[in-house]
Amino acid sequence: MLEKQQKMNEIFIQKAEKMKKEYDFSKGERGKFYSKDAVFHIPVYLDPEVENFFKKLAKKQNIDLNQMINNLLFKDKELIELAK
Repeated sequence: MLEKQQKMNEIFIQKAEKMKKEYDFSKGERGKFYSKDAVFHIPVYLDPEVENFFKKLAKKQNIDLNQMINNLLFKDKELIELAK
């Protein structure tokens, strides 16, 4: 995991070095891409070991990985709510 973080840091530094000191936004348009009805989804990244386990299980059960994870989380949510 530490190696992965170090690699990500190196990539970030490389990209930062390519950036200009200043950018000209004088011709920019505020709110050009704003949409009050926009819906954003939070990306969730699984640990590779967990992801591989559930990918195999989903394939065996002929179900979409997203659906499988959502089903499991809904069950956990119900258990948590019952425990309150």
